[in-house]
Amino acid sequence: MADALCDAITAVVFDCDGVLLDSNALKTACFEEVLRQAGYAAADVSRFVEFQRASFGMSRYRLFDTFLEWELTIRPAFDRDALVERYAAALAGRYVHAAATPGMRQVVRSLAERCLVYIVSGSDEAELRRVMAARGDGDAFRLILGSPTNKVDNLRIVLADLDHRVGSVEPGSVIFVGDARADLDAAETLGVGFIYMDNFSSAQASMREAARLRDVPQIEDLLGLEDALRAWMTKRRKA
Repeated sequence: MADALCDAITAVVFDCDGVLLDSNALKTACFEEVLRQAGYAAADVSRFVEFQRASFGMSRYRLFDTFLEWELTIRPAFDRDALVERYAAALAGRYVHAAATPGMRQVVRSLAERCLVYIVSGSDEAELRRVMAARGDGDAFRLILGSPTNKVDNLRIVLADLDHRVGSVEPGSVIFVGDARADLDAAETLGVGFIYMDNFSSAQASMREAARLRDVPQIEDLLGLEDALRAWMTKRRKA
C-alpha cells in the first residue's frame, strides 16, 4: 500500500465478530444454549436464533430485550440482565480461543503502523477488551468500543477522538470494515466509508444485495483489504 493512502485515510475501524475473529457461529451457539437451558420453548429459541443471525452486530442487550418482548410459548422467570449474565458465562473461556480471520494480525499491525485503527463492535466492551488483550492484539487499537453503547454512538466517539488527535476530520476519510447491516447502517448514518467483508458474515445473502445496491466495496477477508483501500482512495480522488 502506498504511503499516500494514509494521507487519504485518517483511520480504519473494524467490527470484531466476522471481521477480526471467526466468532459468529460461536456466539449464535451460545445464545441458543442459554435460552434452551433457561427453559424456553424450542420453537421460540429457533425463531430467536434466526433473528440473531440476521441481526448480527446488534448488542446482546438489545437482542434479549427484543426476545422478551415477543409473545413466548413459555416464559421462565428471567429478565434481560439475567440472560445477559448467562450468555456471558457461556461465552467466557471460548471467545478468547476463536480463530482469527485470515491475515487479521498482519493486516491490522501493518495499518496500525501508518494510521489509527479502532474496533467498534456489538460485543460487550469490557469483555472484548479483555479478550483482545489476552490474545495479544489489544495494543494495536487506539480504542476498543462495544456494547451497551450502540455502533452509531461508538462511531461518534471515534470521530470525536480523531478530531481531538488530528484536528477536524471529514467522516468520509474514515473507513469502517464490517460484515453486518448494523455496521453498514452506522457508517451511512455518520457518512463514514464502508467496506463489506463477506466470508464470515452470518447474513451473506442480504449483505451482498445491500452492498450491490449501495455500491459498497466487498472483500472476501482481510487479505483483500489493502487493495480495497487503494481502490477506494482512487475513487475518492476522482470524485
